[in-house]
Amino acid sequence: MTKIKKRQVNIEVLRIIAMLLVLVGHYNRPINGDVTYELVHTDILKAVGIAELKSWTFVCVPCFVIISGYFGIHWKWKGIFNFLFQIAFWGGFIYMLTNLLGFHPFELKPFIKSMTCFLYGVNWFITAYFGLYLFAPIINSFIDNSSERQLKWVVLAFFAYQTIFGWIFKIPEFTMGMTMTSLIGYYLLGGFLRKTTMRIFQFQATVNLFIFLGVGLFCVFLNCTTKYYGIEKDVYSYISPLQVCQTIYLFLFCKNINIRYGEKIILFFSSSAFAGLLMHSWEGGAMYMAGLKWCSEEFEWSFFPCMVYIFLFFTAACCWDKARIWCWNYLVKVFRNFI
Repeated sequence: MTKIKKRQVNIEVLRIIAMLLVLVGHYNRPINGDVTYELVHTDILKAVGIAELKSWTFVCVPCFVIISGYFGIHWKWKGIFNFLFQIAFWGGFIYMLTNLLGFHPFELKPFIKSMTCFLYGVNWFITAYFGLYLFAPIINSFIDNSSERQLKWVVLAFFAYQTIFGWIFKIPEFTMGMTMTSLIGYYLLGGFLRKTTMRIFQFQATVNLFIFLGVGLFCVFLNCTTKYYGIEKDVYSYISPLQVCQTIYLFLFCKNINIRYGEKIILFFSSSAFAGLLMHSWEGGAMYMAGLKWCSEEFEWSFFPCMVYIFLFFTAACCWDKARIWCWNYLVKVFRNFI
């Protein structure tokens, strides 16, 4: 099997897109609401718009994990400490920033809790991804030593089981895909996409994009139709087979595009893309929503101002994350004999 040693710029673009979609997803429902029976019957255009945004944003987390599986998480103690330091740095910074902005008074216990949130489940993804990181060596060993056929059937079995018992029957183990179990499935899928030679995964970039958009439009139709007839079904979910399909072909689209320019800018943002999630976690969620609510109240056509705000928010997070990287590199130099 061919190992991928150097990260590809086009997939780094997907890392940026995925994190921007996280931010858009956390804007869509609080500001625009959800697709409901009443909305479909009174304002179908708004319902379609909300559903279309969902079709894009529900691939964000799976894309992020598939990228990890495609490249493989290389387990090191230094990597674990780096992850925990990243959480502590951002948890402490966000708590202090929101305190200075007047969102809450300073209390020592919540401050410490923010810096150690991986122990408390403040953000489900942080806890789930930390668990995935710990088990990555075992999963990597299976991916590396199994044949394409073996891996294909394991991935198919996993997603069939997840679809039936998680998406249809809703057993708690899956919780709409917001668990370590689902992340492991997407990680395996990323490893499979690295190894596979199947023709359905070898299309040109434009075909992959059309498949992604086509499945998304079908999701919009299905979501609006089910709500129109009063059928309660969560079309959009991290464990929906439709979103699994969308995620695969968005990943393959980015994998097959050719980017010739802007590598330094792309890597600047992609290396800190995770900061986009962290900056609106903890008390940062209230700070993030305050800006979105201001945009939605001040502008009659608020969608584009909100998108500009989201981009600036993400840019600010990436820029400040460079301070975190500098601090980490300094600590590595100081304690290089221990980590």
